[in-house]
Amino acid sequence: MDDEGAHLTTFFVGELEVPRARIAAPSVFMTDEEQTEQLHRCLGDDSLPLDVRTAGALTLLFGLQHTKLLELTVRDVIDDNAMVALNLAGRRLPLPPEVARLVRAQRDQCQTRWQLDQTASTTPWLFPGQEPARPLGATYLNLKLRRHGIAPHAGRNNARLALATDLPASVLADFTGTSISNATRWTGYARRDWLDYIASRARV
Repeated sequence: MDDEGAHLTTFFVGELEVPRARIAAPSVFMTDEEQTEQLHRCLGDDSLPLDVRTAGALTLLFGLQHTKLLELTVRDVIDDNAMVALNLAGRRLPLPPEVARLVRAQRDQCQTRWQLDQTASTTPWLFPGQEPARPLGATYLNLKLRRHGIAPHAGRNNARLALATDLPASVLADFTGTSISNATRWTGYARRDWLDYIASRARV
């Protein structure tokens, strides 16, 4: 193609811009009453498996991504007898006493199992799978929670919206195991809801 033809092609085509696909706002939530009822079951129902109670409580309170939760080892449980915290991406997440009790019990159970199976695994997972060398699968954990009446997706959304009202996006991203862009969207959702609430109160 000669120079004139190339010029005409550039003139007619120009710069092609492909718009980014819009990310839909989260739509799966539960009522405050449902969240409270499920959290109470995690904290007080001894008939539920311990890993369901522990993972459920952490999801409902802190909105942790299951992939992040399943990266934890027993060494990420910081316990000085006065306070229990989780090490999440180098940040300490202090746990309320009832949740701390569950995490301690989960840690102790997995620590015992790991000591028996050290020949098969060098990593003491906090949520081990059927094979000691691997943690529990995220899909399996999700199904297990749902099978016992815990709604992880809706519970995680509720928790993240609540946290986003108090935490900057960078801290929310570290704690929940989501991306900074996703955490920024959550702070935007929370800010919008809060401004709508203030506006509605001002009209009363």
